Amino acid sequence: MSLTQTIVGMAQNFVGSNNINLLMPNGQFGSRNAGGKDHASARYIFTCLNKITRFIYPEADDHVLKYIEDDGQFVEPEHYIPIIPMGLVNGCDGIGTGWSTNVPNFNPREIANMIMERLEKSEPFKIIHPWYKGFVG
Repeated sequence: MSLTQTIVGMAQNFVGSNNINLLMPNGQFGSRNAGGKDHASARYIFTCLNKITRFIYPEADDHVLKYIEDDGQFVEPEHYIPIIPMGLVNGCDGIGTGWSTNVPNFNPREIANMIMERLEKSEPFKIIHPWYKGFVG
């Protein structure tokens, strides 16, 4: 169930879900009206990587990541390292022991521009405002 929830969350592309969906939704991944909680059973949804995902997680970086070994085979990296902070792009929320978080979505172009300004000119980070792809209200 945890893996299904993760896949469904990463593929949703309705307004208010992801600014950049890393997986392509092929099936019923939920609706905006129900916040995605009305997704189909795992056996009825299919997905693959969105084309933009390999730009955010470049293939050239795969060779420098530390991989987890399982039964003598390297299966997946310990951590995936994106070129922009995806926690800001798509937001995140959750709870932990005594703490909770709710980070809204931000414009990926603004984030990338701020990072470039910081790297090239040592400019301090500016205040940015939440942004949701497709929201016009």
